[in-house]
Amino acid sequence: MPVSKGASLAFAADGVGAVSVALGGFLSVAPLTSGRWLGLTDTDIVGRRALGTADLGLGITIIAGRSSRWRWRAVAARALLHLLFAREYVRNSRRRSAVAMCALFIIDAGIAIGLRKDRRSA
Repeated sequence: MPVSKGASLAFAADGVGAVSVALGGFLSVAPLTSGRWLGLTDTDIVGRRALGTADLGLGITIIAGRSSRWRWRAVAARALLHLLFAREYVRNSRRRSAVAMCALFIIDAGIAIGLRKDRRSA
């Protein structure tokens, strides 16, 4: 049985939310270790915690908003957060990581657009 487009988008958004909670929580609770692991060594502790807290909050919002009309907005905000991570990677001289964040921005933005369109057609 084929999976509907809406179900695929919901599953993708759930994945985005879960990754956000995990990475955001890691950055918020252990900014030194996670900063080294993620390659944010030149980003100060406050900056790491701020990025982590934002990511954690958006992840929780994405998961909690599973059946809400505004879920696409939380995914779109998460996509924009990738651009902040990309900026930090550029500052940390990690251009490949910055490019990866830009790619994730495109993926998350696509999910957000799909969720928005799916809500409009429902």
